Amino acid sequence: MNNETRHAEQAVVMDSVRPEQNADKGRRNFLISAAGVLGAGAVGLFADALIDNMNPGKAVEALGAPIEVDVSRMEPGQLILTEWKKKPIWILKREPWMLQALADPTLLRRLKDPDSRQDQQPAPQFINGNYRALRPEYFIAVALCTHMQCIPAYRPAPHTVTPWWPGGFHCPCHGSLYDFSARVFEGSPAPLNIPIPPYYWKSATVARIGEMNVHGLEKDWTPDIW
Repeated sequence: MNNETRHAEQAVVMDSVRPEQNADKGRRNFLISAAGVLGAGAVGLFADALIDNMNPGKAVEALGAPIEVDVSRMEPGQLILTEWKKKPIWILKREPWMLQALADPTLLRRLKDPDSRQDQQPAPQFINGNYRALRPEYFIAVALCTHMQCIPAYRPAPHTVTPWWPGGFHCPCHGSLYDFSARVFEGSPAPLNIPIPPYYWKSATVARIGEMNVHGLEKDWTPDIW
């Protein structure tokens, strides 16, 4: 393993909740509470990660060197939190029902930028329909709200914030709501969808975050709101 390779050891893992499941109320409340902790507590986890990263190899990565994350151990519905360029990065392994929710016409009408026309991803190749991903199953994004740069909470359980919301990401600071592709809903303070970093799949299970392998495209970039 070279110094660039990272396996997301400070990963935050969470089970998602399928709409059709009839889980008992205690378990449901636990999942919802745990999801909230991921948003509010992620700031502390991320700070700990920065302290841990104060060595020469990590310092180079902090300047923008690409990182590599192995997703082979991820379960459907799980989210991990890693770091690139001193920014928290989400990797979400989406379940089939999450992908279906991204194409719901009723919900699409509620989004500010459903087609991701704003400059929040490196290149058109990164806009794969409603998925905003190179692979529908894996979603990679910068874990910062486009309003005030808080870390939104991962809230996989549907209808937990409003009756119509399918689940996704909820900013605990000012209430912005995003879907499972981090597209922002109307009525949210956040003006834009959450950015997608440059990345590509080095292998079937290793994502290289921080550069692209498409000829002629820049390795780094700056979105409208970082």
